Amino acid sequence: MSAAATITVFAGPSLRPADLTHLRLLAEERNRVLDLRPPVRRHDLAALIGAEAPRRTLMLDGEFGQSLAVSVTEVRALLFAGQPLTGASSMGALRAVECRTIGMTGSGWVYEQYLNGSIESDGEVALLYDPEDYTPVTVPLVNLRWLMAERVGEKDLTPEDAHTALAIARSLNFRARRPSVLVKQWKRGLPGDAAAILAEHLAADRLDHWDRKRLDALEAVRAALSS
Repeated sequence: MSAAATITVFAGPSLRPADLTHLRLLAEERNRVLDLRPPVRRHDLAALIGAEAPRRTLMLDGEFGQSLAVSVTEVRALLFAGQPLTGASSMGALRAVECRTIGMTGSGWVYEQYLNGSIESDGEVALLYDPEDYTPVTVPLVNLRWLMAERVGEKDLTPEDAHTALAIARSLNFRARRPSVLVKQWKRGLPGDAAAILAEHLAADRLDHWDRKRLDALEAVRAALSS
């Protein structure tokens, strides 16, 4: 197996435990080593420089407040050491946009939204998660943007109702955007049919299906394993 077969992935709440099982099996099928690591923190990229085996690194999730966030300086150092770095989904998408001129690449819907300026605030990808298994506890605003766009496209929601629903969600701190809280606030501020449609999609068994950060993360890891 060649050194290039090692794919290091910094992941957390963007992927579920079942996703990791699937991706490990996929890595075996494609003769790759999937090196899964927790959300990236300051100094984690520096630790990869000089490793015996060159690798491709994919950054998905990263810590914002619990620990110091990974810096642009670290990204630059890893890239200048000749190690490819790609970002998607969350912190990875943010850093990929910031560092695209020095060689970091990005992918996915979230990345494209930051790249084209539709989204500017880093806080749109923020969420609370269970520290034991990284299961999301709150819904990040960027996912709600995707949900509104999809529902308007399917004509389930009017653009006006989607705009109002997103404004209501934006008024809440990211720590408060639990599905139950969102549904409660939408029932107060939206017509009954619009609130009911959104409530259906925030049911526990539906959340993962339209989680845009998760979908971007899966696409990015599969692409890395295929490269």
